[in-house]
Amino acid sequence: MARADDSFDWLHDYDPAEFGYAEFMAGIGSIVMGRSSYEAARSLSGDWLYGEKRAYIVTGRPLADPPPRTETRPADFAALAAELRGQSDGDVWLYGGPKLWAGFLDAGALDRFELYVVPVLIGEGIPLLPPQRRDRTLRLLESEPLSRGVAKLVYAVG
Repeated sequence: MARADDSFDWLHDYDPAEFGYAEFMAGIGSIVMGRSSYEAARSLSGDWLYGEKRAYIVTGRPLADPPPRTETRPADFAALAAELRGQSDGDVWLYGGPKLWAGFLDAGALDRFELYVVPVLIGEGIPLLPPQRRDRTLRLLESEPLSRGVAKLVYAVG
């Protein structure tokens, strides 16, 4: 996911456009980010990379000069999931680290994982999920080899 210092420089050789990013984003209605991921996304360029997509930032602190359609929410993952399920404009993308993923998993609010495995071992870094209190069962829905050794895996949760 990311190096121990939160960097993801190992991904720079892999252009998201090459792996269906435009099609993926076309199906997204909302993005949910943790505060650290939001700050990292804001530092990537002067422009907000997610256009007019609704964005919810899970944080207890206000945002300075947020992009349009960007709001904060507390870390009440069950309440946020219920709010998101009431929307009908596309899928929700969780763009964040282990705390965000674990919060939605623990709330029973994750329907599927769509993972892209990139053939780079970074050695030391931030795990996708923190240690969990119980096992999770996943069911493979789709696997697709992509170019340059990248693989797309889609799993149903539970």
